[in-house]
Amino acid sequence: MNFLEKNMRIKVVVDSNGRRSNISEYPMVALREAIVNALVHRDYSIYTEKSYIRVFKYKDRIEIESPGTLYGRNRIEQLGTDTMLEVRNSTIVQILENQKSILENRHSGIPTMKSEMLKNDLPEPEFINQRGSFKVIFYNGEGKSDTVEGKSDTVEGKSDTVEGKSDTVEGKSDIVHKYEFEILEYCKEARSKKEIMAYLNMNSSSYASRKILIPLIQKGKLQYTNPNKNAKNQKYISMLEKLD
Repeated sequence: MNFLEKNMRIKVVVDSNGRRSNISEYPMVALREAIVNALVHRDYSIYTEKSYIRVFKYKDRIEIESPGTLYGRNRIEQLGTDTMLEVRNSTIVQILENQKSILENRHSGIPTMKSEMLKNDLPEPEFINQRGSFKVIFYNGEGKSDTVEGKSDTVEGKSDTVEGKSDTVEGKSDIVHKYEFEILEYCKEARSKKEIMAYLNMNSSSYASRKILIPLIQKGKLQYTNPNKNAKNQKYISMLEKLD
């Protein structure tokens, strides 16, 4: 939360009586609920052992992404209702419900996010269930932009501590940054360009090479499996574990 508060824009409003009030760009209560939900419901299995909850602040939105898709048979339309069929981390939920300090009422997080955004005349949050992760997006009402404003941060997977490391991403590197985590996780096993493109739902081979794969290789985060980079059987493997 410190990361978000430090990078939050504040609007000063003066009413008809001359009283000033500060209005945050996003309601902090809504963001807190999203981060708590991410910590409670993320995938803690061995398959996501070195994956983090990630927070991105763009000019027009904040994205909170956690490892693991919606659990079991649950669907997005069921979020925040008592029709949720299954809970991934039932023990964590039970402990936090008993403490009442972080998780107050089951199923209350999503409705709180929505109501807080609407109270501030902002769009309801968007929920995206995608390959290997779940994302919540809060929009501030400005036109959509892919420029990262300020910084991005990660939230430690097994605690609510925000790590100190952060990266500023601008310009063309936004494209790499957008897909970096997914590709490096997916390529822990060597993958062909065709497999990567299918995984990311991309159609242009040249775009995938020029904008994503080659920049990741240049950054030392992805490696060819064949020294001949133009080999027909060329595959790409993640250097993620070596970097860790």
